[in-house]
Amino acid sequence: MRHGESQWNREGRWQGWEDIALTSTGEAQARARGAELQAAGHDFVGVHTSDLMRAARTAELIAQSLALPGAHREPALRERFGGVWQGKDRDEIIAGWPEERAAWRRGELAAPPGGESDAEVIDRVFGALGRIDATNPPGSVLVVTHHGVVRLLANRAGIPVTELIPNLGGRWFEYDGGEMHARDALSELAPVPDSAME
Repeated sequence: MRHGESQWNREGRWQGWEDIALTSTGEAQARARGAELQAAGHDFVGVHTSDLMRAARTAELIAQSLALPGAHREPALRERFGGVWQGKDRDEIIAGWPEERAAWRRGELAAPPGGESDAEVIDRVFGALGRIDATNPPGSVLVVTHHGVVRLLANRAGIPVTELIPNLGGRWFEYDGGEMHARDALSELAPVPDSAME
């Protein structure tokens, strides 16, 4: 699943490998998703997360809700390295790289300028999934990562994702010896109470 809301999500900035914290809304979203998973009776044998704080904190809060010991940080579950677009918002990217941005939106650009390609991200993430599979007992594992990673995994499993995956959104997958089989999308997260908003 994707992490909770960060300040740069709010601002529409490309985060990539920049280590941006959750907002209080993002923390409330993580607690709410954890409570939903717990109420639905989901039983996970492990929780793994990107090492970037927005994902790691999300995973920590969900693990607490599920009474699990904690989340294992895995750097290979990071978001795509965004190259020169990291820290920039949509307007800045369009102004600085109009042709590249248009090609990116059409799916004709393999990577942001100076960033990772889809193939590089998938290779990195699949290496992490193989390690996770090898080190956990049989059962469901919760993985908290980033929009770009979830989108690429879904696409690889035959589910084209063309829209933004919401914070704490994601999909159930079956991982079988290096193959991904997409299952249902996570249910939409109920809005967090106004008292939790910044």
